[in-house]
Amino acid sequence: MPDNPRTAIVTGSARGIGAAIAKELAGRGLNVVVNHRTSHEAAQALVKEIADLGGTAVAHAADVTDPDAAAALVERAVSEFGGLDVLVCNANVGLGMGSVTTVEWSDFAAKVNDELAAVFHPTRAALPHLTARGRGHIVYLSSDAHRGPASPMMLAHSTAKAAMNTYALYVAKDSAPHNITVNVLSAGLVRTESTSGIPQQMWDQMVGRIPVGRASEPEDLARAVGFLTDPATSCLTGQVISLNGGSNLGN
Repeated sequence: MPDNPRTAIVTGSARGIGAAIAKELAGRGLNVVVNHRTSHEAAQALVKEIADLGGTAVAHAADVTDPDAAAALVERAVSEFGGLDVLVCNANVGLGMGSVTTVEWSDFAAKVNDELAAVFHPTRAALPHLTARGRGHIVYLSSDAHRGPASPMMLAHSTAKAAMNTYALYVAKDSAPHNITVNVLSAGLVRTESTSGIPQQMWDQMVGRIPVGRASEPEDLARAVGFLTDPATSCLTGQVISLNGGSNLGN
């Protein structure tokens, strides 16, 4: 482990994809702040698992859609470990289901607002510390739903993800002179707790449309985040990278 390990915040990391990312970064020698909103037991269990594997992590409860809570999360990382090098925004704010003709404006606006708030506030709080370091990495977890209307009921979700991706490109352009890379990792179908309720027949049909023949696992995304936050990738920035088993081929 390096003498001066880097420090990462992973929002929404008590379980699922976020937990896999936290473990991946800890395995690469980073100090990790495991952020959650209400999943205290799961977050503490993850911190213990990371410690048992020889890593270092702390848990911090914060609703990152709140600016003060997001700022406190960043300050926890800085006070605990002496600085901040990596921000991974993975917090889940729900889908906001509804079609063009059925979704209520209040639900649509809330989804888009919360999706953007969950990246805007942590980013705004983290950037001064990354800039002070003279280097850093930000990764936003997105969804291939941003590509367009794959499902009529995903209108708000798709719109929110597309908006988030555009926001990320602006952050990338602004941060590049400070040696801060900013990228979006856009997921296709992933086997997680949230997709476990999909009926088997429907799941098989969805997997059958993936060229590599399987859904992604949380660990697939975690390894990609590990790559995007490696100092060796300091020239890779401003990209929206799909990890989807080739689902977009031919589209």
